[in-house]
Amino acid sequence: MMSYYNVLRFAFMTLFLNNSYAQISISFADPEPNLAEVYGGSFASGDIDNDGDRDLLLTGIPPSTSLYLNDGLGGFTEIGSDLPNRGHDTVTEFLDLDNDGDLDLYFSGMNDGGGIGEFTRIYLNDGVGNFSLTPNPDLPQFRSRGAAFSDIDNDGDYDLFISAIDENNQFIASTYLNDGSAHFTPLQTGAFSLVKWAAIAFIDIENDNDMDLIVAGTQPNNSPLTKLYINDGAGNYTPDNVNDFENLQSGMIDIADTDNDGDQDILLSGENTNFVSEIYLYVNDGSGNFDASQNTNIQPTLFGNQAIADIDLDGDQDILIVNPNGSLIYENVGNNVFNMASTLLEDYIGDCLIADFNNDGYPEIITQGIINDISFYWNNSGVLNNPDFIHESSECILWPNPVVEHLNIRLNVNLADQNYTIHDLTGRIIRHGKLANQNTTLDLSGLNQGLYFIKIDNKYPLSFLKS
Repeated sequence: MMSYYNVLRFAFMTLFLNNSYAQISISFADPEPNLAEVYGGSFASGDIDNDGDRDLLLTGIPPSTSLYLNDGLGGFTEIGSDLPNRGHDTVTEFLDLDNDGDLDLYFSGMNDGGGIGEFTRIYLNDGVGNFSLTPNPDLPQFRSRGAAFSDIDNDGDYDLFISAIDENNQFIASTYLNDGSAHFTPLQTGAFSLVKWAAIAFIDIENDNDMDLIVAGTQPNNSPLTKLYINDGAGNYTPDNVNDFENLQSGMIDIADTDNDGDQDILLSGENTNFVSEIYLYVNDGSGNFDASQNTNIQPTLFGNQAIADIDLDGDQDILIVNPNGSLIYENVGNNVFNMASTLLEDYIGDCLIADFNNDGYPEIITQGIINDISFYWNNSGVLNNPDFIHESSECILWPNPVVEHLNIRLNVNLADQNYTIHDLTGRIIRHGKLANQNTTLDLSGLNQGLYFIKIDNKYPLSFLKS
């Protein structure tokens, strides 16, 4: 048995060394979580039942709305709800809209065959994940993208901007103020150019603590337009006449500080006037003036999606591009230079989400699209590439090792009452809990044979063999 243990250790260390320079490590979930297979919809994620993990809502085609509770390890159980159950072309967001400390739901889209048609709805959370509809008669009913939230008047609640075509086939573009209890009323309409299928993002371009707004979409004459609007601090917007953005449509906008200089930059993608897909990273000089970065090699997406997040937790923002020609993750190596780090399944017409579902700090990835429906990926970046990987430590002792049923843990430092996680070789968390004191015994009789490693207070990790 010891020779088997050493073989496994050698195999793991070989894998570790071969990946020591690749900070991002993503693996397709096999088996995948039991999620509805859809495309053409959206995701929303947040802790809706206040149990410390992120839950999940997904919508799409075949028309389906599915709400899932997370077990804390990325295992999902569908629960019933009174949400429109045939939603697609949707926008879904979990936010605390009534300032009561739990996450409510914004939900707009098309209810195909459900007797509703286009809809825009606000659902309030009772604190444990049960949602009830609250009337909002001033909100337009519409489908497809075109809604985003931020506190535009600095009064401490989430307000709303919508740019779309409503149920009467009329162009609309307006801000809506929240009264603090999740009731929205129109504020400003005439300042905004009319676009449909809009990509929208709020951004504080000049670090003056108010939320400006950038919108890209298709005008009534079917030409693309990208426009930035400046907030006066009270939620009143005027068009920006300084910056020159590429006019794009059918695309996406994401905001992040990609060069770590303390201001927010813009990743803009879509089709130009010649229906050619393009992508631009606009770098902010700190005063709200933007220049297109010349150092990126990011592929544009065609009817796909994109997202920005620190996938490997190295302190900078990485980029996910979902594309029918092959989806890619780009690692940020500094100075707005991005290297292709991982390849995912191709897809388009759908959504993507980057969020931590197993509470190890490293975000997982979910995509949906017409090619592969739902695809779920585990993030192993914090495990296989951890340069602090060790087999033994004077501060933490594991025995017996190999273990048959019960693993003893003795801490020689003050780490009592700390969280622990047990990972398999793929990096997935398969067990987590809390050490009550400095001498703890864990029942591991349910684990399969193989090599595992344990992190305590996110330190070490230490390896052990289950025999």
